[in-house]
Amino acid sequence: MNIRPKKILWPTDFSDLSLKAGDFVRSYRDTFDSDVHLIHVCAPLPNPDMLPPGFELTVSDQGVLDSLLAGAHTRLRQVADEHLGSASPVACEVLGGHPWSQVCEYAGRVGIDLIILTTHGLTGLRHLLIGSTAERVVQHAPCPVLTVKSVERDFTTE
Repeated sequence: MNIRPKKILWPTDFSDLSLKAGDFVRSYRDTFDSDVHLIHVCAPLPNPDMLPPGFELTVSDQGVLDSLLAGAHTRLRQVADEHLGSASPVACEVLGGHPWSQVCEYAGRVGIDLIILTTHGLTGLRHLLIGSTAERVVQHAPCPVLTVKSVERDFTTE
């Protein structure tokens, strides 16, 4: 068995917690000479049929959406440079939809070998109400998933 990931996927929502995975991504990339894919998933826009009466999406709303997507792509490039270094090429993509399904779909489509993401570690009612993107990715991903916990003993960098 060859456990050398050629393609690593790092999904981020730009939170401090999700950026913590960057140390792991960088280490795996450097150790295995892997390609890195960095993605951000924007939540879907509401279906117009589900909007309250009198509320409409307009053409200007599409301009706002385009601006948000462009800003997210710019932020992805910044995250890649800050956490992985600007010298290494990183594929950055902004997707729209439900985060866990988009992460899994992207991993399958691109042939990702390893997904590295963080988990909040919520339990009980908070987990039930909020759900867990990481848990759903682990359940449905077409490849292994490394989850980085919010509070854990970090590896040494020596």
